[in-house]
Amino acid sequence: MTPDEKQEFADQFVALYLSMGLGSLPKREIDLFVFHFLTKSSGYRGKSNYELANAFGVPESKIKALRLHSALRHEDINPHAVLSRIVNRLIHSEQYAALSEGKIEISLEDPVEKRELENFLKARGHHAEYSLNSEVLKISAGRLLELIMEHANRANDEFAAIIRAHISDSAISDRILTDAPTLKQKLDKLRAENLNMETLKSLIGAGFTLLTGA
Repeated sequence: MTPDEKQEFADQFVALYLSMGLGSLPKREIDLFVFHFLTKSSGYRGKSNYELANAFGVPESKIKALRLHSALRHEDINPHAVLSRIVNRLIHSEQYAALSEGKIEISLEDPVEKRELENFLKARGHHAEYSLNSEVLKISAGRLLELIMEHANRANDEFAAIIRAHISDSAISDRILTDAPTLKQKLDKLRAENLNMETLKSLIGAGFTLLTGA
């Protein structure tokens, strides 16, 4: 940790330690705070579960549990920001090359990301589908596009323009947009179309631009 980080840690730790009275703070709360602060500090930020397990001398399963519980305790989790981070990583990865049967594989090593994406899917009647590796989720390209569009600020206003620009067949565009005043209705109609993967990738990229404001 940098000198400033060490000072910040000391100040916050003392305040937390005294918050329940001297000697009353449970060890579990101490562990969660220390883990949370360390993983946000310059020395550990961005490290994988494997790297943190080696650094802290504990199993990766404990690292995953600490990630989730420390975030719930010490962060204001923003689902929009978490889902945006997942999509951002996917868009800028090489995973598109491995697409098959309309499914995209998403690595979810961070249990907070896994929780938020699972909740998003469950709320819409869709359950997470995992490969043999429980950290790799498979999701249809259409469902991913829905995730993006529902979290993009200008989606409802610009979705029609995106459809027109990236679907060359005007008959398909018309079927998606006609008698569909809401974004949900448009997305429902889009899922009913048998679009090829290149078209879906193009739509996902355009939607991501709205999501990030790029």
